[in-house]
Amino acid sequence: MTYVMQLGLFKFTGVVMFSMIKVQGTSMVPRLQHGDFVFISHWQRSLKVGDLVVVDHALYRFIIKRVLEIDCNGLLWIGGENESSLKPEELGWITPNKLVGKVLFCICANKKFRPLLREDKTDTKPR
Repeated sequence: MTYVMQLGLFKFTGVVMFSMIKVQGTSMVPRLQHGDFVFISHWQRSLKVGDLVVVDHALYRFIIKRVLEIDCNGLLWIGGENESSLKPEELGWITPNKLVGKVLFCICANKKFRPLLREDKTDTKPR
């Protein structure tokens, strides 16, 4: 399971717009590594399949996962990047109010900047 630890908040007129968080866990390997930092937008509400998101899951709390499906009511079906991750069936559908933010980019633990663009997808199947 990939958890997150909030490090910093960036506010505009008292509203949190962006956060930088530290990745904890390996369920998003190879995309995200334990110790990486991700920058998330709390304003990004137009999501697409393939986007990385942080959600506040009722059982697992704050986790990072990939959007696998979005239903007509805006519910999210999410999953990890590798075999060690919980299956989407174990996570269930995520309501839009549980969306914390969308991951914009990653700063790798090995100090290299790595954007998370849609074109940067690997051939790994989401789990």
